[in-house]
Amino acid sequence: MHKILSETEKSQNIILTIQEEKYKVVVNELLAQLVSEKKSVCFVSVNKTVKAMEKEWKESKISIEKIYFIDCVSKSISKGKISWSDEKTQYIDNPNALTQMSLAIFKLFEEKKIDFFVLDSINTLLIYNQEKEILKFVHHTAGKLKEGNKTGIFIYLKEEGNGQLLKKFSQFADKIIESDPPIKKEFVKKKDSMNSFEEIKL
Repeated sequence: MHKILSETEKSQNIILTIQEEKYKVVVNELLAQLVSEKKSVCFVSVNKTVKAMEKEWKESKISIEKIYFIDCVSKSISKGKISWSDEKTQYIDNPNALTQMSLAIFKLFEEKKIDFFVLDSINTLLIYNQEKEILKFVHHTAGKLKEGNKTGIFIYLKEEGNGQLLKKFSQFADKIIESDPPIKKEFVKKKDSMNSFEEIKL
């Protein structure tokens, strides 16, 4: 298994950049690593339903015992047939409901011992919301995670020509990890700089 995160990356806000064609492989590797290290995870899905993810991870032999879901898809396509929440999943009305999403995330953090927060993905949220609203959402979430001494992982799909957009979100991160198995690049903030990152050679 390709190890995406190291022990030194705890209690940080990380933007994990993934090439679109390697998205599924990298996300599965990330979850497999966290599960193998017995970490509890709050996984926010804006792309797939919880049932679709559970099926996919079961096929990949990834245990979901310690994964708690914020599902932003199921309720909007169920025509009122899905309840607000159950023991493992909080259902959000739709990907536009950022306030509802934020409340559900930190309600889960209050009720469960969560080690890692994973947002999948920034790009999908941008389809349903204005850029400034997602910037505010990521800023607020990253701040709350830092305050609670948690690790936040914000997934960002790399696309040609969206480098400036990534730069805007990087101001809220401690580190950017470019995941391109089996090669990994890391970028950390330069000393006394808000938006400038430098690459670490691994």
